Amino acid sequence: MQKHLKIIILFILLSSNSFGQVGTTNTYKFLNISSSARISALGNNIVSIDDNDISLANENPAVLKDEMIRSLSLSHKFFFSGISSQNLDYGFKIGKINLPFHAGIQFMNYGQADMADIYGDISGTVSGSDLAFLLGASYKLYENLNLGLNTRFIYSNLGTYNSFGMTVDLGAMYHLKGKNFDIGFVIKNLGGTIDPYADEKEPAPMNVMVGISKRLEHLPFRLNITATHLNRFNLSYDDPNGENNIILTDENQDKSKFAEFSDNFFRHLIFSGEFLLGKNDGPMRLRFAYNHRKAKEMSVYPYRSFAGFSFGFGLKMKKFTIDYAYNIHNLAGGKSHLTLSTNLNNFKKKL
Repeated sequence: MQKHLKIIILFILLSSNSFGQVGTTNTYKFLNISSSARISALGNNIVSIDDNDISLANENPAVLKDEMIRSLSLSHKFFFSGISSQNLDYGFKIGKINLPFHAGIQFMNYGQADMADIYGDISGTVSGSDLAFLLGASYKLYENLNLGLNTRFIYSNLGTYNSFGMTVDLGAMYHLKGKNFDIGFVIKNLGGTIDPYADEKEPAPMNVMVGISKRLEHLPFRLNITATHLNRFNLSYDDPNGENNIILTDENQDKSKFAEFSDNFFRHLIFSGEFLLGKNDGPMRLRFAYNHRKAKEMSVYPYRSFAGFSFGFGLKMKKFTIDYAYNIHNLAGGKSHLTLSTNLNNFKKKL
């Protein structure tokens, strides 16, 4: 156990240089977008689920295992105004190397907008897109402890500006045998621009996360709690109008130091659950989550909304699995996410 703790402490120390990074100073924000509908339904960040879903390796590369080899996942996320995001992920092995790998592509299309000068005269259109190529692998360090690494090569085009960058994810997954209990740890998006848009290089949106998942013994249900942005404690912001859309704290939080602390504390936490309906964690899964940070950031004073909540389902049909998620964005509506996945081994002809 002491050896396991030393490994986890090492990961934490590697993230120490990220303290103090403010969200507005980061680039490549599209890396924060969830890579599958299942992840979206579970609150956009999940690092502690251990099953055969290849898309989860985008959040924590340590979940990669041999059962995911030849797994294929394709996702499409619908945003407002024709903006969309796509993800493709595939699990494989390289020669005689006894490690599971996965490769993926993440593409973000921002559509087109009018291009105008300082006087408002339109002279054409301008477009933008982001593209990331991913390669990752995992290694079984001990019987109950896996380590993982993701590397992303990023190209961004925003109008007349271009940028190239690179990030890495460091992950760990610890299993408590016989307890149906998993602990995940990830340092995500270490890195930033190599060839910047202009003169100044910018860091990627670092996110240090710890998560736990517990499969209940007498109920087909998995509970997940994920702590995010541990590299930056203060996630609140100054709102001169105050914040009236409050679920976990008192409405007069600006008058109470404890209320301010508790509100900021819960901004780090994502609570999610997944019902596993049918035999052997069967073909139907129902999911939900609450993300307090998104609820507070996307609220509109003085109106109340269900921003921060997400819902979804998964349906396995013979050789394919379809996952759908709906994230309530704000009063304007929500975003849908659709994923189709399979394992190409399912198509092998039986002798």
